[in-house]
Amino acid sequence: MHSFTVSKRSTLPPTGDEVVAAVLRWEDERRVAALLARAFVDDPLVIAICDAPAPQRQERMRWSFRVAVRSHWLGRQPAWTVVDAGGTPLGVVLATRSRLSVQPHSDLLFTLRGLRHIGVRLALRGLKAAQVIASQAPPEPFTYLRTLGVDPQHQRRGVGSRLVEQVLRSAPPALPVYLETAKEQNVPFYVRHGFMPAGEFECLGVPVWRLLRPAAADSAAVP
Repeated sequence: MHSFTVSKRSTLPPTGDEVVAAVLRWEDERRVAALLARAFVDDPLVIAICDAPAPQRQERMRWSFRVAVRSHWLGRQPAWTVVDAGGTPLGVVLATRSRLSVQPHSDLLFTLRGLRHIGVRLALRGLKAAQVIASQAPPEPFTYLRTLGVDPQHQRRGVGSRLVEQVLRSAPPALPVYLETAKEQNVPFYVRHGFMPAGEFECLGVPVWRLLRPAAADSAAVP
């Protein structure tokens, strides 16, 4: 899931000195989850999962993202943020490396707490969407650009590009990088970063676009 396309009222990009990339920290979980909820509140697939009015949808997704970010962090999967000079997250990306096993432990009590705020219906629809998305993934090993979100107030400033570039730099060159997006307007952005359209599918009645960035041509075979 990816959400960073923005309106024309966004301001000019900041200079390179105003934002820096950093590894996601545990203490940023709350702020990053709130950021993702704001970024995804108008995402077509999120709306299909949670058709509540925007304020309620954003609050429920905030809890959903809190659970997801904690699970991702505890599973020792790679994640990065772009922060401003004061350390406030402006964007975040969660990635999954091929064959990097997710740790079996998670914050079970917090997950149950989050479920109270999310609601069973939303949780079940989210699980169904995740199953559909997983069924459409390539069969071969790949690096998964799982979730990318930029705070709406800081979109169109190069934050999304910086996060994508961080994933591409960290990904094994012998593996392709895969993602999907429910926003067609995001596709040209990823194409500029070397991704190629790899087909479409429907998830909860919403069209979803698959994109794949091929492995480097001169890379050795995958170990």
